[in-house]
Amino acid sequence: MAGWGFTGLSDADPVSIASGPGAAKPNWSRLERLIRGRVVRVGDTGYETAKQVFNTRFDSETPSAVVQVASTADVVSAMSFAAEYRLPVAARSGGHSYAGVSTTTGAMIIDVRQLTGVSVDAGQAVVGPGHTLYDVYSELDRSDLTIPTGMCPDVGISGLTLGGGLGFESRAYGVTCDRLAGATLVLPDGTVAEVSETSRPDLLWALRGGGPLFGVVTSLTFDTCPATSKDLVRLTFPGESAAQVIAGWSTWLQSADRSQWADVSIDADGNGSLDCWMQLVCPAGSGGQAAAALTDAIGLQPSTIDTQTLDHMDTIMYLAGGSPTSPRASFTNGSDVVSELTPDAIARIIEALTIFSRAGGTGWVQINTLDGAIRDTAPTATAFPWRNHAALVEWGAYQPIPHDTAQAWVTAAHQLFAPVSVGAYANYLEPGDPLSRYYGQNYPRLAALRRTIDPGNRIHTVLTV
Repeated sequence: MAGWGFTGLSDADPVSIASGPGAAKPNWSRLERLIRGRVVRVGDTGYETAKQVFNTRFDSETPSAVVQVASTADVVSAMSFAAEYRLPVAARSGGHSYAGVSTTTGAMIIDVRQLTGVSVDAGQAVVGPGHTLYDVYSELDRSDLTIPTGMCPDVGISGLTLGGGLGFESRAYGVTCDRLAGATLVLPDGTVAEVSETSRPDLLWALRGGGPLFGVVTSLTFDTCPATSKDLVRLTFPGESAAQVIAGWSTWLQSADRSQWADVSIDADGNGSLDCWMQLVCPAGSGGQAAAALTDAIGLQPSTIDTQTLDHMDTIMYLAGGSPTSPRASFTNGSDVVSELTPDAIARIIEALTIFSRAGGTGWVQINTLDGAIRDTAPTATAFPWRNHAALVEWGAYQPIPHDTAQAWVTAAHQLFAPVSVGAYANYLEPGDPLSRYYGQNYPRLAALRRTIDPGNRIHTVLTV
């Protein structure tokens, strides 16, 4: 994977920094001399911008430095420097971490957004970690190829992949990390690992859904899949029928072709009521038939139905809300994974959201399926564990709902849902959670590998381990 000539990547020999005892005050000027990129510290011009991430509620965080790397060699130097001074480290690509991991006070942030470039050969794509999902989609579309990713286009490809990666192609092709064939990884001690099925397969296992716990990725290699035109169908239903819609959707999934995907969204209107809507994505020309089967399974005609046929990139834009970027915003999110969408589980979802709506809240729940190709991989074959489960339930509230109010609601939703929840999704981290909540049966192996790779726990996480 080295030598693909990414913009900003270099094959120059890295400058190593010998490990030594921790020092009271890191010599940041020395690190700046060692790298081609930039070290941005508190008080420097551009620091306030350099430390920003998408979620505005983390604007008060003050990382010790943001290292804007220009090459793999820069990452090696930065990681070695951090090892010498025993600094906590977090990597940043898209900056969309729900928990604001890549802007943490006191940590050294390694910003990889200058490590870009996409190269395609023999059905594989080698991708720089600095790209957003939209960048990757756009570049691969030139070759009529894609990879299954999420639906927020300005999320970073690296963070999404390392945590799993759910989206509208998941039923057909699995989660994003299932398509990860290899990576270049700079470890906490500053060494470089070329990771593949035959070289450090233990790390490849971990990078497939285990999160950014093992170092900083400077290259990702994916097995691609065809980019095709789609029918998109948006259906709305009365809010009081939301439980029936969820149950019918779950029934429809049992026989729906893997090329067909749909999710369910339920919004609190702040007046005690709910709104319910769905997005259905399927091969071009099949929308009418798929929507008929879906509504049949629900047993209720939609209040409205809108169907469009779009090419691949227009599908991406539609699902993104019409733009490849979004303005920065304050939001609070959480998640639960459920093994089966029983009537009890569905009732708990509706009750949690209704309680919030009655209190004046305008939060939402989105339910994504975990079936289809996701289940083709054994639960222990990758770090991503949710292979024999029904759905991911995401709880969220955006501005102007204050964070404290939203957090109280998400916490209450978790408590109400706890009897049916089996865990949570690594890309929707919540501070203070145990690592085991996100990895289920894979937690012992993941934790053991982490102790080996990062015995000093210098890769920052908001989780308890």
